[in-house]
Amino acid sequence: MKTKHLFMATFFLAASTASFSQLPPEPNPEGDPLPIVTGPGNNGTGGGGHSFPKSPVMVPTIYQNGHSLYLYSDCAGATLCLMDGGDEVVYSIGITDEMDYVVLPSTLVGIYRLDIICGDFTFYCNIEL
Repeated sequence: MKTKHLFMATFFLAASTASFSQLPPEPNPEGDPLPIVTGPGNNGTGGGGHSFPKSPVMVPTIYQNGHSLYLYSDCAGATLCLMDGGDEVVYSIGITDEMDYVVLPSTLVGIYRLDIICGDFTFYCNIEL
C-alpha cells in the first residue's frame, strides 16, 4: 500500500511540473540576442523624476530570425515599436504574457530601429529586415 502512495505522489508531482512549466521560445540557433540598450533621454532613471529605479530593470532579451522576433525574457507588458529613418512608427504591438514571438509584416524591408517600451523605460536596437 505504501508503494502505491509513493508512486501516486511521484506521478502527480511529475504531472504538475510538466503541465505548469513553460519553456522559453527557441532562439535563433545561429545568432546572438539583439544588442538592446537603454534608450536615449532617460539615462536609466525611468523618466519619472527618480534618480534610481525602485527595482532592478531587466533589459529584454529578443532574438531575430528574418521577420520573426523571439521574445525570450522580460518582454511581457512591453510595447514594441518599429521606427523608420525619420522616427516615424511603421509598426507597433503590445506584448502579453502569452506571446512567445512576433512576426513582423513581410512588406517591411530595410534597417529599422526597434523600440521596446517597458513602463517608464525605453530600450532600443537597430534591426535589418
